[in-house]
Amino acid sequence: MLKRLLSRDTKEKVAQRAKDALDAAPAVAPASPAPEPALQLAPAAPPPVARRAKSMRDSDIKDEFGRSAEQLAAEAAKDFDIMGLAARVADMDERPDRPRKSETVATSSNGEFGVIGATPAKPAEPAPVAPAPAPVAAPTSAPASDSKAKRLRVRDGHIALPGSKPKAIDATLAARDAYWDKVGRTDPDYFGYPVCPELKGAPAWPTQTQAFRIVRTENSLIIASDGLSDPFAPFRGETIANGYGMEMYIEIPGWQSMDADLVRDSWAFKSIEQLARVCAFQKGLGDLLDEHGVMSVDLPTPCVPNGWVVSGYAEPAGALIDLPIPSGLAQIADMPLSRVRVVPITLIFPEELEDCVVGGPSERKALVNDLMTTGQGHKTDPKRSSLR
Repeated sequence: MLKRLLSRDTKEKVAQRAKDALDAAPAVAPASPAPEPALQLAPAAPPPVARRAKSMRDSDIKDEFGRSAEQLAAEAAKDFDIMGLAARVADMDERPDRPRKSETVATSSNGEFGVIGATPAKPAEPAPVAPAPAPVAAPTSAPASDSKAKRLRVRDGHIALPGSKPKAIDATLAARDAYWDKVGRTDPDYFGYPVCPELKGAPAWPTQTQAFRIVRTENSLIIASDGLSDPFAPFRGETIANGYGMEMYIEIPGWQSMDADLVRDSWAFKSIEQLARVCAFQKGLGDLLDEHGVMSVDLPTPCVPNGWVVSGYAEPAGALIDLPIPSGLAQIADMPLSRVRVVPITLIFPEELEDCVVGGPSERKALVNDLMTTGQGHKTDPKRSSLR
């Protein structure tokens, strides 16, 4: 114990003498910087100073006219009330757009057109109803589940905003249906296109609806255009009309039971498709038919039956446009805007076409007379023989 006290006293005296010597020494700048200690602790960082950050509000953002984002949003909401539009859609009657049934497109083997199939639609599931807290009286009106869904109609990526629906469209579709119902039974499936041919450079129809219907009679099958007479208002102040004023068709005896897929890939469909485009390119053939009567036209080889064309010898084949048909079927009744003809096409052999071209109107009339008197008439029978 005494030894530790003496040792401590000695250490204290040595430290005191060293301190006194340093205090007595003059202040002289060191020749070189003193070596840093082996471990130096950084002083504690001062507490952060709170800063006021200015917040950016919508009212602080201005456009070039001095309108704030709040004002722009209010104007946009006033001009376009999407909820109001969706609510009005529920009260609209859906237009029976062509093609009907479901709108599933089946592309054909050549990828050019497809059948818009009639797959059955799935019934909509009723919306869940929360249990009422207390019994209520039975409703006197139709239940809410019967109302249409308040949604905008979307077809092939296009949003159809609600608006006034022209009555002429419904009247035109109803008149066409009534006409063909007198002739035979229309298939529920229509021939259409995955992409409108107009977008690929084909002649434009009155609207972007380009379709063909199949009508089956007791002894024949008819493929008819469905859309050349759709109502439209041309530009430059022209009078509104029922499209190009006509629909075209081809009738083949013996095909009344043929499957729609086979019809779609047949020469018969290619021929009516080709001549419907001729009509669309000319914006209707009514004036020409009034001037010349029955007309003739060339047809490419894929548009005629096998064996009708001999490559390098007898080509091309052709068609006659607007052979006589029963007077009650020459036009569609009750069209809302203008007269609409129903024009048949009749395929003819290359030698028959040559006579029409070389002999002119007189030979064309003679061929028409021969077709009518032999019982062929306006129909195209792929098994018939040439009359020339």
